[in-house]
Amino acid sequence: HARGLSAIAVAGTCIACLMGSALVGCTGVSAVIPPRTTVGATATPADTKAPNSGAEANATWDNEAGGATESGWDTIPLTRRAKGMSGASADGSMTSASALSDGGGNLSQVSFATEGSDYAPDVDKTGTFMVYASTQHRPTFDIYRKSVDGRTVTQLTTDPSDDLMPSIAPDGSKVAFASNRNGNWDIYVMPIGGGAPTQLTADSDDEVQPTWAPDGRRIAFSRKNGRTNTWEMWIVDTQNPGLRSFVCEGFLPRWSPDEKKDVLLFQRARQRGSRLYGVWTIELVQGEGLGPTEIVSAKNAAVLQPGWSPDGTKIVFTTVVNPGGDAEWPEQSDIWIINADGTSRIGLTNGRFRNMQPTWGADGRVYFVSNRGGIENIWSMAADGGQKAAGSVEFAAETREKTKNFTATGFKAPSNNAAQRMPSGASVDGTPDLLRSEDAAEHHD
Repeated sequence: HARGLSAIAVAGTCIACLMGSALVGCTGVSAVIPPRTTVGATATPADTKAPNSGAEANATWDNEAGGATESGWDTIPLTRRAKGMSGASADGSMTSASALSDGGGNLSQVSFATEGSDYAPDVDKTGTFMVYASTQHRPTFDIYRKSVDGRTVTQLTTDPSDDLMPSIAPDGSKVAFASNRNGNWDIYVMPIGGGAPTQLTADSDDEVQPTWAPDGRRIAFSRKNGRTNTWEMWIVDTQNPGLRSFVCEGFLPRWSPDEKKDVLLFQRARQRGSRLYGVWTIELVQGEGLGPTEIVSAKNAAVLQPGWSPDGTKIVFTTVVNPGGDAEWPEQSDIWIINADGTSRIGLTNGRFRNMQPTWGADGRVYFVSNRGGIENIWSMAADGGQKAAGSVEFAAETREKTKNFTATGFKAPSNNAAQRMPSGASVDGTPDLLRSEDAAEHHD
């Protein structure tokens, strides 16, 4: 794995945090490379059926209702394991039988880096092309553009620094991104075909994760307050960059595409206990943020990296169930969809791989980053290809058993001087017994 997301730190801010991949409110100074995973012939694939679908799942969750009631049905279902074998090709990449285990066969690979990694995709409003950040050609991140269906890629930035988190303007003519080319992270805008970027922010605090308003003029972004060490959301006028306004504390803003509403979607960490992230919205009224509303959270999972459907009625997001220790990069994570009012949760992926950074295309497909091929690339699947959670206990899971690391102490935000490390060894399988394969259930303690 080339440098990928290895310990790139500027002004005390880690890449995993900047890209919205930290699982807790994070102030750490470094990030560890997400390990390249080669799946051998003895690997056990996830079942192609989601754990919360069908009559079996209904019976399972009903049987666990007594244990889950105390948690208020705010836990995420853990992965179903199934008996089976999967192979790896000669170059170590996943075979189709294993890599395409989600979505009932509607999964497609979109980017094809063979070295380095591809991250943070954004698809234009017409669904024709995308931009993303990649280390496929050198150790630092650059911004690339490619057609959704094509294989050729165009490199848009060539600065020796890191350029990340691209966001396409509503009219498709420009792309905003974050770069540390001047010593700390700032927001830039450049033509969609490349060329000299215009710097929008230039203060000493890190500013990342730009998102365009439907009017194509305003950009919201995350800013790390150097005095309080907290993440805040701000808005800048691209035609008058000196004009900025504070919205609220939060992270990874995403502007609603609905032109009739002025609403930001974002993630916010709890300020107590686990400090795990949940997904929120806030309404903008004459530039002021009003009525912050929590859409989805869970006791046993980090809920993060939210994005809107093209019509603004649904939200796609990432979950990491029972994250362990202080690791920023999970071994497994999944993509979910929920209505903007918090109802009707649907799981798209099935827990075997690290699936993250989803974005919703105009073609009705969700584009996301996954290591299912042994290296982080961009994949897509139909938004209607998931399985709806069953009944009133749709997010319920086995609450009587928790993984060893699921404690308030284990999830506290690391100190400013603490290096982030991935947990060693295999992850703990916390799958409820009734969802296990027969052999696995017999040997489960």
